[in-house]
Amino acid sequence: MNIFDQSIIGVFNQFAQLSWTVDTLIMTISDSDLLKGYLSLPLLWWAWFRGPRQEEDRRTVLLTIFGALSAVAVARLLQLTLPFRSRPIHTADLPFTIPHSMPADFLDGWSSFPSDHASLFFALATGLWLISPLIGLFGFLHAALLVSLPRIYVGLHFPTDILSGAWLGVTAVIIIWKCRGLGRPMLDGILKWSHSSPHLFYPALFFLTSELAHLFKDSRWLAESLWNLVKAAAAH
Repeated sequence: MNIFDQSIIGVFNQFAQLSWTVDTLIMTISDSDLLKGYLSLPLLWWAWFRGPRQEEDRRTVLLTIFGALSAVAVARLLQLTLPFRSRPIHTADLPFTIPHSMPADFLDGWSSFPSDHASLFFALATGLWLISPLIGLFGFLHAALLVSLPRIYVGLHFPTDILSGAWLGVTAVIIIWKCRGLGRPMLDGILKWSHSSPHLFYPALFFLTSELAHLFKDSRWLAESLWNLVKAAAAH
């Protein structure tokens, strides 16, 4: 473990178990989809419907979603392919005090590097910044203070997990936005679909942003459950 991670973890962890109320509040914030995705994703809907640069803003919203999806996918791929990194709460040689209300086995066996949460929410903040620097600033503060720091406090991520995820999210959106000319025909096709078939487009967009708000937790749970069911049925 590097000295940077160890020192930052130590700064946060000195406050663990000093107050049941504080620990439980931070744990609740860390685990709340409402305070994470459902606080930031509606801003993309705001950007979609605001004027007067509506068509251009809508292209940026779509690019932001593509960038966020790409960042999360790359983060998950790196978690699966890079050498396994235990989370602070599961690192045996780290003197870590588990906060109140934090299950000791939470996400045990899941590699922590890089943070897919940071990848997603810093990607969203970057897209919002491209549309409105003021709203983007709120997005970055939200990604840092409500999404990332609580996950360091409860022991789910090292600071370098967060920084690498944030870099991945920002970079993915910037690259996709700078290459937006190449994707212009696709973006125009999606916008045309939104005008010609709003009864199909908006339910699809709602479903996508809803699942993105909590990193496809329900979809992943459903897919895993069905896969286990298929394996169990095949075994019999």
